[in-house]
Amino acid sequence: MPDELWLDPDRVAGGGRDLAAAGQHFTAERRGAGNELAALSGGRPWGTDDIGQTFENNYRPIEQQVLLAWEKLGLYVEGLGDAVVETVREATATDHHAAVQVERTYRKRS
Repeated sequence: MPDELWLDPDRVAGGGRDLAAAGQHFTAERRGAGNELAALSGGRPWGTDDIGQTFENNYRPIEQQVLLAWEKLGLYVEGLGDAVVETVREATATDHHAAVQVERTYRKRS
């Protein structure tokens, strides 16, 4: 096991930005294709007879759950990417602060 962890902050932050962008894209797809699906199913193409009504009663709650999960997942992935970027920023700031403190401490001893 290595003694140190090396972080390329630019690369990791770039990955976080890419992840956030993927979440935004996923959410946009939900708004586009998901809304289109909801609009098409709103017309109840399966009919309104007994069989169509039974299908509607089973389909509609599942459709709503899928569309809600789709939206939440996009927002979660976007938030995860934003968290990666913030974590890199905070880790870099912490390292910089520690380096300044070490430099000040050792400069006083020289």
